[in-house]
Amino acid sequence: MDRDNVWDKIKKNVREGAAVSIEKIEEYSKIGKLKIEEFAAKKKIEKNCVDIGERVFDFAESGKLADAANDLLVKKAIENIRTLNQELAAIDKKMKAISEDARKTKPQTDDTADSAGA
Repeated sequence: MDRDNVWDKIKKNVREGAAVSIEKIEEYSKIGKLKIEEFAAKKKIEKNCVDIGERVFDFAESGKLADAANDLLVKKAIENIRTLNQELAAIDKKMKAISEDARKTKPQTDDTADSAGA
């Protein structure tokens, strides 16, 4: 009888461990996808900044630096950066929510496992 009890405990612990592993894998894959989106947005911001810098440099070389502020390409790049910064904020918010949800569900899983074993 003692051996059956030990095996039951082992099976229970393996199942609980597998459940936690699956939850963590899901959490990390969601965060990983968001990190890729974040990286892509940052690269787009970087490209827009380079575009602005090249355009402003061209204006400076031609002696018309004051015209750079009214240039359509500069304005469009600035607007793109603002939009991308909003996307980054939304991505960051999603990552924090996923991490927070994972923290909230972990204690619940532990509580239900304790009450099931009692």
